[in-house]
Amino acid sequence: MAAAKKKSSKRKTDTRSTPDKLVDAALEMAAEMPWHTLSLPMIAAHAKVPVGEALLTLPSRTHIQRALIDRIDTGVFKSLEDDPLDGTTKDMLFDVLMRRFDALDGHQAAIRSMSRDAARDPFGTACLGARFLKSMALSLQAAGVSAEGCKGRLRAKALAVIQMNATRVWITDDDPGLARTMAALDKGLARAEKLASGPRPSGNAAPEAQ
Repeated sequence: MAAAKKKSSKRKTDTRSTPDKLVDAALEMAAEMPWHTLSLPMIAAHAKVPVGEALLTLPSRTHIQRALIDRIDTGVFKSLEDDPLDGTTKDMLFDVLMRRFDALDGHQAAIRSMSRDAARDPFGTACLGARFLKSMALSLQAAGVSAEGCKGRLRAKALAVIQMNATRVWITDDDPGLARTMAALDKGLARAEKLASGPRPSGNAAPEAQ
């Protein structure tokens, strides 16, 4: 009886890193509250992380969002080890971008909150945009498409537009199979297939990539 009581009193150790605790807490809170109303002390308290430690780790909401992008990149690109991309360039880009949505499964409300408040922080949004372009460049390279030089930057921008347009659909897509999201992503990639495959950008493709 005493042994059973001792066993039941043991608490499960939280092995998550401090950045993961803060990101998880931010996602949970953003799903319930407008993103701009959250302060770092509030997020730290929800994460049960000392505010000083939070400030030294991810000192702002923008840093938390960057950490979220880092987490998605890590999960997506590590998944390629056991489940490599295959098919046409379009197939591979579709696959790698859909894996980003899979990594955010269950957090549509939080991303919707963050998206709605993006205009309130133009400098933070610009900083995140640069980080997001890096993710798009890595996605291109994973699919065998060069992301180097001016053409590479143009391709990354075009892919970012495609992904952002699909994200606008995803945040309201209540289909477990994400049919509307997949259709939006497929449509965007179809339009930019020539650009993603590496030919000289045409007059129709360039505006979409800006």
